[in-house]
This record gives sequence, C-alpha cells and structure tokens, in this order.
Amino acid sequence: MRALLRASTVGLHAVVDARFAPMLGSGETGYRSFLLASAAAVFPLEQALRAAKVDAILPDWARRARTAALRADLADLGVVEVPAAPPPLLAGEARQFGALYVLEGSRLGAKLLLPELLARGSTRVQAATRYLRHGEGHRLWQSFVAYLESSEAARRCPDDAIAGARAAFALFVTGHAQAGPRPRVIAAETADAD
Repeated sequence: MRALLRASTVGLHAVVDARFAPMLGSGETGYRSFLLASAAAVFPLEQALRAAKVDAILPDWARRARTAALRADLADLGVVEVPAAPPPLLAGEARQFGALYVLEGSRLGAKLLLPELLARGSTRVQAATRYLRHGEGHRLWQSFVAYLESSEAARRCPDDAIAGARAAFALFVTGHAQAGPRPRVIAAETADAD
C-alpha cells in the first residue's frame, strides 16, 4: 500500500517540496510562512481525522497529532490566530490512511529540515521547532507503515486511500491560499536576526 500511495502522489509531493523549500531560506519571516502553510494543511486534516474517529484505526493517534506543537511554535513567532481551511471529508478507513500517509510523511520531511534550520536560524526560530521535532525518539513512521500495510480496508479500496492522500496533499499545496483571512500576528515585523 505504501508503494502504491507513493507512486500515486509523487507529482504532488514534488509540488509541495517546491512550495515549501524556499520559505525556509528566508529567515524568521520565511519560517513563519512555512509554519502557517503547514498549519493550513495540518489543522484541518487533524480536525477531520478526529471527527472520523481516527483513534479506532490508529490507537496512538494522540501521540501523533501535531496541532498543539504547531500552534505553540506559531505563538512563539507572534502568530495568535491562524485561519484554517474547512476540514476535508475523510469517511472510511482507507481514505483516512491515505491522509495519514501524507501527515506521517511530512513528519519524516521535518526531520530532514531541522538540522539546517537549527544551524542557520535565529534564536527565536530555533526555539520554535516543536512541530519539526515532534515524535523525536519514537518510531512513528515505522509503526504507521505497519498499521497501513495491515489495513484490509486500504487494500480493498486502494482508490479511496489514494483519494485521501491526494486530498491531504491538496491542502499542503493550496491550503494557505484558500485559508481565508490573513493570520493575526502580534509580534512586530522586524528585520530577521539571523
């Protein structure tokens, strides 16, 4: 199932990488944009998964959810209100596993981004890395893959799993632009210290 999801979303993954990478090279303002773009996808996806009772298929869901970590990082950077896109409909186990594939994969990507951010970022940016660090020391990807591969529903309805993954990637690609009003930032937009 993982190989099918990867093959079916490789183009979307490349678009997300191309969208997010430039933000991280733009100091604190760019990192804030990265976190806001992440929140525009993560917040509605996690909301949809909670509404769909994701803990029935992923018992350690509470340990995996990153909304709180992302909100804390944004608050550290002065963002107090984050507009969110409406949550997608993730009815059915297969569709949920497709969305989870993208969320859990983004956690892997975060681990790759963290070292450079820590090396080049300001003290404020370095302190606001709960989202990127979330799950450190746990084998969350490996355990997720085990759940995914053992899902009879995902094997029975692979098109639903692919649809869930594509819906999740769509939020990472366009969620920020469609999120509605601009975020409310209380910190002064000063020159980056990094």
